[in-house]
Amino acid sequence: MVLDDRYPVLETLKEESGVTLYRVEGGWVFFFHVKTPEDRERFFRYRAAVRRLEELGLVEAQISAKPGRHYVFFPERPIVRKAPPKEALEALAPLGFGPEHLAMGEGRVAYLAPWPLKAPLGPRKPGLLKAAPGLLFLLLGLFLFAQGLYRYFNPPEYVVPDLVGKTAREAFLLLKDTGLQVEVREGNDPTKPKEVVLDQEPPPGTRLRAGRTVRLVLNQARLTPLPDLKGLREEEAEGRLKELGLGVEARAYVESQEPRGVVLATDPPPGTPMPPGRGVRLLLSQGAEVGPTVHLPRLTGLSREEALFLLNAAGLQAQVEEVPSPALPDTVLAQDPAPGTPVPKGSGVRLRVAVRGEVLIPPAPPPPPERTVTLALNLPPEAEGRVVRLVLVDERGEQVLYEGPGQAGLRLEGGYRVQGEARFRLYLDGELYQEWAP
Repeated sequence: MVLDDRYPVLETLKEESGVTLYRVEGGWVFFFHVKTPEDRERFFRYRAAVRRLEELGLVEAQISAKPGRHYVFFPERPIVRKAPPKEALEALAPLGFGPEHLAMGEGRVAYLAPWPLKAPLGPRKPGLLKAAPGLLFLLLGLFLFAQGLYRYFNPPEYVVPDLVGKTAREAFLLLKDTGLQVEVREGNDPTKPKEVVLDQEPPPGTRLRAGRTVRLVLNQARLTPLPDLKGLREEEAEGRLKELGLGVEARAYVESQEPRGVVLATDPPPGTPMPPGRGVRLLLSQGAEVGPTVHLPRLTGLSREEALFLLNAAGLQAQVEEVPSPALPDTVLAQDPAPGTPVPKGSGVRLRVAVRGEVLIPPAPPPPPERTVTLALNLPPEAEGRVVRLVLVDERGEQVLYEGPGQAGLRLEGGYRVQGEARFRLYLDGELYQEWAP
């Protein structure tokens, strides 16, 4: 609503005795509803009082006495609590107005009300209450600052919880609100789930101040790829597995053109990721079947003559090795192959026979002749970005054929002189990846 097309009404504050008080933009309006001669007389008496205050320079006002628009507008001023000036009271007394009708501003009258005022309306001059919120915020800031200084020089202590066996997320959540720092390093235990805490330092129950460090070992559960054991002798394959923390779960023998005891295949196959302690099943060669076979009798503990008699009767050859021993002379101490082993007729059987005194040791056989082996190898995809080391091992020792950065598909080839049995070994980042015979 807009009064007289000039004053937008913001709020209706009071209505009494045919007069309505409006709060408008920029001030207040006392609007008189003139319907009777008494209403007209009241308005003109009020207008006369306002004009007397204007003549004294104590108030500013806009007066309208147009038909249907009888009102007085007072500009908005802050209200203060002080007594009205004496000249204002003397000017208003003949018209029936007193101090209870005046609202005082700074240095002059804010407005004149047509009825007695219980409490002046309008904004008050800022005082102590206005400053109270600022003082409260200042005091609160000083308190928080003092608390911060105290915590800085007297940091709280926290009890380190038991984190072993918990996941990384659970451990971090337990330490999140303690103010403790966390340092993580990698561990490897394939028998436990990945990303669980294997160890912690300091131990549970230790009291630490905020900012100290808790060190955790997180499990990455890395597995070892099973190397290629094909072509190795049984004892060599078992030694390689032992180096990797693996074992032999079972052995099976089949006829083959390979020498007896040579590995033909493994289960699981080469390259399978293996956790520590896992067993590997070996398929071994029992040699080619040549003619009729006999089961070797037990010869250990017999005399030399008895053992030779049984071997001759079975069509087998005896190879006797004499060794010093406290046992009775000519007693068979050991035999190879073992009792019950099927062997072709005409095969040799090694016997170790006890003797007293010195035993002549036969001279060592001459070294095997040299030969040339060839290499043609494409590095596997697993070699990409890793340190590759390729060596050739024979009876003279180990020679490095290549050592450097790996690249999938990189071809390594050449011919090399070896003596006796030879093996190629491929290492990735220092770990044996593959071994094979040329």
